[in-house]
Amino acid sequence: MQPANFLQLQTDIKAYHQPLQQAAETVVDEKVSNYPILVAYAGEDTDSIPGIFVLEIPTPRELVWTINITTLEELVAKQVVTQEKIDPFRKVYKDNDDSFCFLIFDEAGGRFAFIKR
Repeated sequence: MQPANFLQLQTDIKAYHQPLQQAAETVVDEKVSNYPILVAYAGEDTDSIPGIFVLEIPTPRELVWTINITTLEELVAKQVVTQEKIDPFRKVYKDNDDSFCFLIFDEAGGRFAFIKR
């Protein structure tokens, strides 16, 4: 992802921190996973993105982010995260406990990012 796209996503989600936080907390509180991951997808084929729909975030750039919530465990099961990357991922996740963990899909591909709450 280009740095500008990452910065734009940070701005795009500012007004939506409360529902994003609630979705992440529900995953933890319901003991589904200790590693909730928000999936931000900018594209048409929303059926193929992992997780459960949370909301859509329109932008002034004629782009709509579809946000789903998923877990590390689901991404491992779908082989998005490989077995050997689980422990390093958990460490990075815990080191960023003041941030949302995003898996971002756009025209540049998919990547993980942490965005401050």
